[in-house]
Amino acid sequence: MSKKITDIENWKNDYPFLEEVWSTYKYFDDTNEEGNNKYDVLCSNYILNKIDEESSRYRGSCIRLMKNLRYFSSEADYYKLTKWRCNILFNWMYKLMNEQNITPNIINKCFEVYDDDMKSQKNDNKCHYFRDIKIHEPINITLLDIFDDNISTIKTALMNKDASISTNARNFVCECVNIYKYMNDTYCPKGKEKIEDNLSTCIKLGNFKDSYKLYLYDESDLRTIIPSLDNLDEDLLVKCSDKEEKLQLVSIGLGTPEGYQEHSSTEDFEGAKPYLGMDTTLGNEDSPMRKTITTTIGTFAGASSLLALLYKVNTKFY
Repeated sequence: MSKKITDIENWKNDYPFLEEVWSTYKYFDDTNEEGNNKYDVLCSNYILNKIDEESSRYRGSCIRLMKNLRYFSSEADYYKLTKWRCNILFNWMYKLMNEQNITPNIINKCFEVYDDDMKSQKNDNKCHYFRDIKIHEPINITLLDIFDDNISTIKTALMNKDASISTNARNFVCECVNIYKYMNDTYCPKGKEKIEDNLSTCIKLGNFKDSYKLYLYDESDLRTIIPSLDNLDEDLLVKCSDKEEKLQLVSIGLGTPEGYQEHSSTEDFEGAKPYLGMDTTLGNEDSPMRKTITTTIGTFAGASSLLALLYKVNTKFY
């Protein structure tokens, strides 16, 4: 894989079995200006001017986010944003924050206005944005959330008799497992998982591991082709590398991939350091990727019992 898995827009060719995901992402990324006038007024007069931000600089991004949240939808059905859809929206949003250097206070204000409107509509079918829950590298975490949301589709593709489909699915699983390994090794090694700043990230990774094991790895037909999260160093070599990569890794030992690069947007907010795919070159464990980078992430009530517990402990939002 030469393209970044964290860029969902690339999935059309790499992972066609996830067509619904990348088509939804493409919808969110649309820059069509139809209906922009009313959103322009909303963003200029009721959002950006309330936080002393430069209206002309951030207005376009504000408009796109509020449109994707369907703020002005007149029909109740259009307000209903499912967890599946919201996870894709959050992935798109964090990528936009990186690209446009958007600070969290702008996003917070957008969701404050959005939440007030949803409350007035007595509608809780919305994207729940918990601003006070810290998550490291949210683009990576939202991608794992998307994996979890589509686990049935992934399973079906893995078991497909068409080798081109099952191979693409295995590649996707391997890419996501590599992201899981990097995140878990970086933020949740023994002793670090209970640090307050790491807690939410580690719970999310734990949820991913539980779902992966229950719905994929414990299927006897799949054990031979996808890696175990309890034996990653060996399984990634055996099940996720081609022959040349296996020889290279075995000869020099498995270390920390260099495929994770710094990608900061502002001093206050640094988004995900994009995972660059199945890069098997090895790097220094003291590389810049080891720096702790925190931000916030959207998630959803009732997503799992573990997260429900987390939200009871962290009474603030998103």
